[in-house]
Amino acid sequence: MKKDNKKAYKGLYDKIKFTIIFRLLAFPTIILAYVLINFRYINHYKFFVYFLIAFIIFLSITYSLALLYFKKKENLSYLIYLGFIQLFIDFILISVVVLFNGGLDGKFIFLYYLLVLISGFIFLRKGVMIFGVASAVAIGISADMQYYFNIGRHAYFLSSPDKLLFLTSLNILGVLIFSWLLYHFSGELDILSGRIVERDEFIRKSQNFNRELFNSFSQGIIVLGECGKIIFMNKAAIQMLEPDSENRAFRDKAGILYNFNMKITDIFENFPLGATHEMHKNRTTTETKNDRGENALKRFELKYKDMILGFSETKLENKEYKTGKFIFLFRDITYIKQLEMESKINEGLATAGKLAGWLAHEIRNPLAALNTSAYVLNTENISFGGSDYKKLTGIIKIEAQRLDNLVNDFLGFVKVKSKNVSGSANFENFNLFLLAEDLIRGFMDSIANCCSEKAEIKIHNSINKKINVFSEKSRVRHVLLNVMQNAVQSTKKTILAGKKEFRTGIIRLGSKVVEKTGNKRYVSISVSDNGEGMDDFTLKNAFKPLFTTKKDGFGLGLSLVYSITESLNGEIEAISRVNRGTLIRISIPC
Repeated sequence: MKKDNKKAYKGLYDKIKFTIIFRLLAFPTIILAYVLINFRYINHYKFFVYFLIAFIIFLSITYSLALLYFKKKENLSYLIYLGFIQLFIDFILISVVVLFNGGLDGKFIFLYYLLVLISGFIFLRKGVMIFGVASAVAIGISADMQYYFNIGRHAYFLSSPDKLLFLTSLNILGVLIFSWLLYHFSGELDILSGRIVERDEFIRKSQNFNRELFNSFSQGIIVLGECGKIIFMNKAAIQMLEPDSENRAFRDKAGILYNFNMKITDIFENFPLGATHEMHKNRTTTETKNDRGENALKRFELKYKDMILGFSETKLENKEYKTGKFIFLFRDITYIKQLEMESKINEGLATAGKLAGWLAHEIRNPLAALNTSAYVLNTENISFGGSDYKKLTGIIKIEAQRLDNLVNDFLGFVKVKSKNVSGSANFENFNLFLLAEDLIRGFMDSIANCCSEKAEIKIHNSINKKINVFSEKSRVRHVLLNVMQNAVQSTKKTILAGKKEFRTGIIRLGSKVVEKTGNKRYVSISVSDNGEGMDDFTLKNAFKPLFTTKKDGFGLGLSLVYSITESLNGEIEAISRVNRGTLIRISIPC
């Protein structure tokens, strides 16, 4: 059977079934009521009453058996025949009852109206049209039978034919008007019924689609109502949590709104409900903001059995529909957490390797100076009281201090800020201009070796010669050394003769004394270049450890500069434009 025929068959089957039950209840009641109203002694008519009731019961049983038989056949035509046969038999019985119980002047004439109504209920317009016309014809025939043959002993109409004509016209007109109204109403009802069926089919398909959609998600979905009651769970949620694995009906409700008679706290002991987020040792929470800055989404993790579940929570703010209050999406992130742990371990090993490479690189120069000084001291040409001896021992002392500082910087990127700088044994007064000059001389002597290519780089020292600074000289030296080294490495390259690279650039050092909060004096040291510059992403991450854009870099130079400047109670900022250059400004107390 086709799908449309199946729907029509089901609808007609239900209507005929209802009609059989209605007839079984209504007709005996009508007969009993009529006898009790019109006859004082019911015992005289009990045989008549019993016969009619038994006959109606017999018809109802016959109709029911036929209906069950046709149900097995699933044939729509058989049901249509059964419906018309019932209505036709009812039509004959009503005509007989009306004719022999008062005729047109009796109380059973309303049964024609009831017949038209039932026919309209079963067959809509077609039934109303057929049995409305049939009832009008039956009323006319009944009038003829009464007038010409005195059926029902209505001799009164023989002397008053005008009254018979009036009653006949009135009843026919009444049945036709009722049938006409019901005909139009049935048409509208048919259209409305079709729309209702379409809407019902659309809703049913939507429900099935939504259920299949939610159950196809690999993520678990839980919707909570009042007081944390579970009103929705999809298939993935039930499979992961297994709240009632032995209850088959529980699993059948996956993907639909249903009162599971269970609270979320029955599954998770420390489950956070909305604003009652409290930190527990087995979960962490984070929040995201929507466009209006409100807390739109909350994320947290929960340990459940041998799994770690990652949750995201959304609160339902629509007050019109109070179906649920919170929606929770979750999934098993145990494997992800294991990968994160392994990634952290690998990242730590990579970091340790980079730090070891950087430390070896940084220690190599001081060690070379120490070895050279020690070698010269061991020669016989050096007198212990001469100027060369003092110079060499001074180099050893400076480089040893530099190594000590490197070790301290390596062990934690020194961030301990001196609270009593005047009492620090490592602080001393020094001239900032002379320190810069010493660094520039060293750079000018080693630029070629450092860059491994021909270069024409100019360094201008515009630092005020009168500025004296009270700070850790070795650390300030290390800061300027790294910043100037970065400036040299960022100078622009030009290819010469298609083979060698030639660096050109200008580096400028400047200074300015400023006063900040609390009348504290700071010296602002600026190092600028006209090199390649940095884009926004590089500038944003320039001072982060292990971040580098250089092929052989370690990403520790500027992070050390930042750490050392911070340990000196100073500040550092960078301004840069691509292909325009970079300005780094360092402010330290003076």
